[in-house]
Amino acid sequence: MKKRQAVTLFTLAAAMAIGTTAFAEDAAEKKTLKIGMAWAILDDGQTNLTNAIKKCFDENYPDYEIEYTLTNADGDIATLLNDVDAQIAKNPDMIYIMNSVGDTGVIPAIEACVEAEIPVGIGVAIGGEAPYTYLYEGFSQYACGQMQAEYMDSIYDEAVEYKVACITGDAGNVAGQARTDGFKENFIDKYDNVELVIEGEGNWNTDDAQSLAEDWLIAHPEINIIVCVNDDEAQGVINACDAAGREDVIILGMDASDVGKGNVESGAQAASVGIDFGGVASACADAMIECAEGKMEGTGNEVMLTTENLYTLARE
Repeated sequence: MKKRQAVTLFTLAAAMAIGTTAFAEDAAEKKTLKIGMAWAILDDGQTNLTNAIKKCFDENYPDYEIEYTLTNADGDIATLLNDVDAQIAKNPDMIYIMNSVGDTGVIPAIEACVEAEIPVGIGVAIGGEAPYTYLYEGFSQYACGQMQAEYMDSIYDEAVEYKVACITGDAGNVAGQARTDGFKENFIDKYDNVELVIEGEGNWNTDDAQSLAEDWLIAHPEINIIVCVNDDEAQGVINACDAAGREDVIILGMDASDVGKGNVESGAQAASVGIDFGGVASACADAMIECAEGKMEGTGNEVMLTTENLYTLARE
């Protein structure tokens, strides 16, 4: 009896050892990559994108152990630069900067990555030259505004005098201005009965957009369209219009975020241009992996993807 028990215990121990070895070998087979993601602003739309990228890592790369660190500068360029420095200190295989604030102000962060010999990708085109490894844009910023214009084409009435106010992003931001230009050049410039009354910076957030809209509705009561570069700004405009008792203003947003979808469904917002974050995220995740593995060396400042992945969400 004792002999059998000893054999049984030995067999169990051996099995555990074999299992541990197999687990270790399985873990050893996975390739570990460390990716830093420095986000300029983690609004509703960028949160959706981030979650979709993480999902792609998990589902599309089962043979990889991908460790990612996410930072949020909350719209402040100085914070973004500090966040990139913090990412560099972790010595990742690559850093991706979603530089939706500051435009050329982010160049020192890109240069710091290069000096540390860490491949770096950026998410929004900048106005100046910079030594980034690649530029990834999952959709055309200009086309977003163009699709807002196409929505207005669908409800256009030649008997109406359209008085437009545009709320763009922040000073020097290429993405926000491109979105605004897409609308202006394809709707305001297209018709004689459409006039741009005023334009200002909403800094991608609800409070600043609300403050602008409150002032504009008093100074320019003729305004009947307010166009925003994201749904957070559109929410601010909705708040201002509600407070002023203005139900006649057509409010356009962008990103088709949860906030935007809710406002379109309720009728408070006329439309939002949505982004297929699944399609954007998949290509973005692939680009990050290629960059982390050094497969983009010599590709230069290549735009990975610039169109596709857009749709319009409009109220009935």
